[in-house]
Amino acid sequence: MLKITDKGIEIDDLYTIQNRLVSAFKSIYGDDVNLDSDTPDGQLLGLFSQELANIHQAVAFIVQMLDPYQATGHWLEQRAMYAGLTRITASYSYIDEVIFTGSPKTTIPNNSIYIDKNKNKWVSIEQITLNDLGSARVKFRSLELGNYSVNALEEFAPSTIIIGVDKVTANTKSYGGIDEETDVQLLKRFMLSHAINNYDDRQGMQSALMNITGVTKCIVYENYTNKTDEKGVPPHSLNAVILGGADEKIAEVITKKKIGGCGLYGQIESSYLLDDIPRKAYFDRPQKIDIKVSMTIGRYQSFNDINTEQIKTNLKNLDFDIGENVYSSRIISSINLVDGFYIKELTVNGANIANIDYRAYAQINNVEVLIDG
Repeated sequence: MLKITDKGIEIDDLYTIQNRLVSAFKSIYGDDVNLDSDTPDGQLLGLFSQELANIHQAVAFIVQMLDPYQATGHWLEQRAMYAGLTRITASYSYIDEVIFTGSPKTTIPNNSIYIDKNKNKWVSIEQITLNDLGSARVKFRSLELGNYSVNALEEFAPSTIIIGVDKVTANTKSYGGIDEETDVQLLKRFMLSHAINNYDDRQGMQSALMNITGVTKCIVYENYTNKTDEKGVPPHSLNAVILGGADEKIAEVITKKKIGGCGLYGQIESSYLLDDIPRKAYFDRPQKIDIKVSMTIGRYQSFNDINTEQIKTNLKNLDFDIGENVYSSRIISSINLVDGFYIKELTVNGANIANIDYRAYAQINNVEVLIDG
C-alpha cells in the first residue's frame, strides 16, 4: 500500500492492489464469493483497483516532480526559481549585412523570405530599393527562434522569386541566436548554482558565469602553483573559458568573484567599473572543433531497414564540454539507440580519439554511415 518512508514514497502496482482488494472482499463475503472478471463484482473490483493505481501513480509523480534532480518541464522551472534561475528562452539569429545585386531600382519588400544552404529561412527586416548600380544592403533575421549559422559570402535562395534580383549574399556572419535551454542544460545550471556562494574561488566563479544569459559552456582553470601549468595558465591565476554571453557581463562577474591578488589570464580583455575604479578582466573564448564520425555497420538480418538519419541526429545532438576529448568508444551508446545493426568500424576524425584543446570544444557536424551487408 501507499507508504512514505525515510527513503521516499512506496507505491503498489495494479496487480498488488487488486490482490489486496480481493483478499479484503473475501474476508467480508467469504471465500466462495465469485470475483471473476466476467462478474459484476469482479468488474467493480477491477474499477476500484485501477483508480487506486492511478492515484498511487499520480502521488508518485508529484513527489518525483518536487525533486529538482528528477523534475522536468514546468516542474523543473519552478524548482529552479528557488535558486533564482529561469530557463533561457530562444532568441533570433541576425545577419547585419546582406547584399542584394540585380537590376537598378528593383524594390525588395519588407519580410521577404530567403533560404540559406542549410534550408533555414531568413527574412529582411525592411524594404529596400537597389541603387543605380544595382546594389543594396539590408539586415536579415531568422524566421524562427534559434541558433542558425551563416558565414560571410554565403549565398541565399529566394523563397519567392523577385524579378530583378540576381544574387543575395551575406556580407557578415550571423550572430545572436540561441536555442531554448533544455531540461538537461537547466538542471546542470541549477546544480552548478549551489556553488555560487561557496568559498572555492574557481567553482564559485564558474557557477556565476554559467548563470549569465547566453552562456552555454564554461570552465575555469586555476593554477595555484609558482610555475605556468600545462594549460598555459600563469602562476596563481584563473583562466575562464566561456562560450556565449556578453563580454561586459562576463567582466562584471569575473571582477566580483575573484579574490584580491589573484591573477587573470586570457586573450580577451574587457573592463568593469567596481567601486568607481575600472577593473580589467581577462578571459578566453573557446574554439569549435568540427568532428567527423565515420562508421561501417552491418545488418543483424538481411533486408532490415536501418534508420541512418536517426543515428546521425543522435550523434549531432551530443554535447561536449570545453576541453573534453571525443572517444569513439564513448559515443557507441548514442549510436545503439537505433536498433537492427552492429558496428563493424567506428572512427572520430579518422582515429579512435579526437584530442580537444583546453580552450576548445567538440561538435559533431558530419556523420558518415556505410552499411556493409
